[in-house]
Amino acid sequence: MTPDTESEFAAEVRRFLGEHWPVPPFRPVPRAVWEAAADRWFAALCRRGWSVPAWPQAYGGTGWSLEQRFIWEREVALAQAPVMDPVGVGLVGPLVQAHGGAALCERYLDDIRVGRSRWAAGLSGLSVDDAGLCALRSGSSYALRGTLTGISGLGGATHALCLGAMGGGGSGLFAVSMDAAGVRPVDAQTLAFAEVPADLVSPPGAGWDALDLVLGGDQAPVAVTARAQAQLARLKADLAAIADGRGGFLNNHADFKRRLATLEVRLESLQALEGRSLAERSAGQQRVGAWSVKANLLALGSADLELEVGELRIDAAGYYALPEPDPLLTDNEGPIGPGYASPPIEGMLTPLWALEAYRRRLTAQLAD
Repeated sequence: MTPDTESEFAAEVRRFLGEHWPVPPFRPVPRAVWEAAADRWFAALCRRGWSVPAWPQAYGGTGWSLEQRFIWEREVALAQAPVMDPVGVGLVGPLVQAHGGAALCERYLDDIRVGRSRWAAGLSGLSVDDAGLCALRSGSSYALRGTLTGISGLGGATHALCLGAMGGGGSGLFAVSMDAAGVRPVDAQTLAFAEVPADLVSPPGAGWDALDLVLGGDQAPVAVTARAQAQLARLKADLAAIADGRGGFLNNHADFKRRLATLEVRLESLQALEGRSLAERSAGQQRVGAWSVKANLLALGSADLELEVGELRIDAAGYYALPEPDPLLTDNEGPIGPGYASPPIEGMLTPLWALEAYRRRLTAQLAD
């Protein structure tokens, strides 16, 4: 793309966001209002054909260049607009396209593209003993048995992507309907399975490898630092709104200023690394299906930065960082004031399985 073409595309994306995502960044709104706005936003994405921009055009993708995807992902993140089912779009879709065959593509892809399904991710806590999740061969398909913990996104999920141990050795990635007989929620992050039918969406025994290839494949995010930048901008707005108890605000507090400056320097470094990684990827210098060490450092560094931004927000919000009001502390408390703690941990929600995958991939590359 030429600079003029990039500028025109960026302007088109901003117009689209302005028309269909009117929720102001960093300003708290009632949950029902936000959810209604998100539903309208997802509907607009589907009408425009932008719900799965990184997918191949044969499956409903946009055919955008890497530069266009970078602009899109960055603008969406900076506007704090919701992402269309990250697990379904970012993991299940690419896995099914690569390993599922025509039948599974027909079964899953269209529902993901138009938002009829929503996916949870059960990719951490894999165990090969009796306490873990095991996949048993059942004719031409598989059945899951056991318990899987550390599942993210169970609330409202219609399906789950689960990592389980396979009888022949290794692991596999399985697609499971939450309505299937034998699925039982144990708690907010745990499911128990009793001979539950499941579709294998990775090569047998190679679940971790398939996950690595998706995280570093052609459909992986391009604008990796944009979420961290948005969270840092929100943190700066928070600090300017929170009184320090001495007639000033936390943005003038020496310790907060030092910690904030450190985070800003780290973000600038990651953005420079991101620019070089994007240039290499555009030039075809990164191996297909695998990230370079540079790109893995970028993904891991951005995820860690988001976690630290979330920690600083919690430190700034104090009592108001509690996810639910403490009835023992609210006798003389009015409503929570400015939205500096609503919600305080948004920037800390990078799934642990993703951090583990980035670290595992980086360790293997550095050892080569």
